[in-house]
Amino acid sequence: MIVDCHAHVVPEPLLAEVAGGAWDGVTARHTDNGWLVSLPGTGERLVRERMCRAERRLEYLAGTGIDRQVVSPWLDVQPTAGMSPGAARSWARRLNEALREHTGEGTAGRLATVALDDPDTAAADLAEEITRHGMSGLVLSTDPANATTLADPRLEPLWTVAAELGIPVLLHPSADGPSRVLPDSDEFANAYCRLVDTSFALARLLLSGVLDRHPALRLVTVHGGGLVPFQSGRLDGAHRADRLAAHRIERDRPSDYLADLYYDTVALSAPAIRFLVDLVGPDRVLLGSDYPFALGDPDPVGTVTAAGLTPAATTAVLGGTVTGLIQGSVRA
Repeated sequence: MIVDCHAHVVPEPLLAEVAGGAWDGVTARHTDNGWLVSLPGTGERLVRERMCRAERRLEYLAGTGIDRQVVSPWLDVQPTAGMSPGAARSWARRLNEALREHTGEGTAGRLATVALDDPDTAAADLAEEITRHGMSGLVLSTDPANATTLADPRLEPLWTVAAELGIPVLLHPSADGPSRVLPDSDEFANAYCRLVDTSFALARLLLSGVLDRHPALRLVTVHGGGLVPFQSGRLDGAHRADRLAAHRIERDRPSDYLADLYYDTVALSAPAIRFLVDLVGPDRVLLGSDYPFALGDPDPVGTVTAAGLTPAATTAVLGGTVTGLIQGSVRA
């Protein structure tokens, strides 16, 4: 079974219902190019056919040789800081319900969304989505609404529940992350700024001691983990001899935690995938496509095959590892 761990879906039936009357401050209208969706505090976002129509996703799977995907909503339609706590929680539930109802064929699992206004409530909502409604894990922005960073101590209840449930937590940058302030960076937003956002978030998470307190956490980083696995020596050096030395962790170096994380293959090259497997092992690297975005891998299975891994490692990366992650979560 070939399983893609990184795919985004916004089901069209949800958008059609929203178009019939604003839900939780969210509006949608259909255009020739797709659906224009607006959430409180953000401008309009375009949801194209490939993201919202099930038949387009099934065509993609057939064309790439992927059997199933673990799907999550697009980060741009997750609850925003501009929503009231009640509306944010309601909208998160609507997103989760839409994924359950409208992503059947070609789906290996679904990642839940939670509103983070109240982390205790978010943790309880996550537990309910997993144990009562059959969701497979959590998707979390690297720049979460209503939290300063992923290292925010307020998120402890969420980490506790995620670790107890044994679920994968996909860490994904948003389209409007902290790197937006870099001068003249707009044209590089998808090329490198998303990697910058992931790298800062991941570095802060490692230095905050989250994995010391929650060693059972199953954190999945997209885009090959950003810059961190490829430039971990810089982080180690800064922790040894620079301002980052103030962060106290139980292991000698931040890079000592890299093999505790999971990485998708959307580093977009066979040598990068081979590097990740050599660094952390095939049981920590997962096939990813970043469907439906053009910057994702147009031939994710071929890129993994070209990495020259052993047959056992190739099998693990192409689906064995992510299948184990999904099946290993606690369900009611």
